[in-house]
Amino acid sequence: MDSQNSVKAPELGEISERYKRLYAGAVYDVLEGMGHPNQALSHELTALTSGMKLAGPAFTVKGAVTAERLDEDRETALRMVCSMTHPCIEVRDRGTSFNVAIYGELSATTAKAHGAVGALLDGGTRDCGHLINMGFPVFARYRSPVEAFGRYMIHKFQVPIYVSGELTNTVEIKPGDFIFGEEDGVLVIPKDLILPVLNKCEEMKSLEDQAREDFGKGDHPVEVYKRYQRF
Repeated sequence: MDSQNSVKAPELGEISERYKRLYAGAVYDVLEGMGHPNQALSHELTALTSGMKLAGPAFTVKGAVTAERLDEDRETALRMVCSMTHPCIEVRDRGTSFNVAIYGELSATTAKAHGAVGALLDGGTRDCGHLINMGFPVFARYRSPVEAFGRYMIHKFQVPIYVSGELTNTVEIKPGDFIFGEEDGVLVIPKDLILPVLNKCEEMKSLEDQAREDFGKGDHPVEVYKRYQRF
């Protein structure tokens, strides 16, 4: 990683808060302008309720199909959460063809206690009412009451994984890549671009805010565009 773009752990909380003030359209435009147009995840990965946002480094989880109810599965999950650091986003790949809930309220409660600030699932979740009430942002492909134990297991964590993409079949997510999600969708910012993308987005947002004000006052649209190059 380029040293000028590196992010130290104590800075991640502040960086996450700055990202939360942005919106997905601006982040996507900046990524595309930097030559990374394929960082958008599938539109099928949506928030459990309006207003939820994801902003934080990815803690990746690779799942696998299992037909056995092994205690080791739960032990692996418990070891996994002890490896989390604040403010991470737990990201799980699909991992199984079964339409089961690979995440729930107890998973979120445990992860939150160990530093997670949200979850992104290329699969199903349950206990949605509990998750919403606890204010823990979860983006998932679908909801299901079906228990995953005995049908799905955590195979590895903090390894590169693939999650369904919007313009490509999948998008690779590596540990530490930045996850940003809101109503318009979810984006993956490569780890070495976290700060450059953030700074460029903030510059863009400032210009758009000024242009929005001038458009709203009734200034001539052509003049406003010339002023800010935004429309």
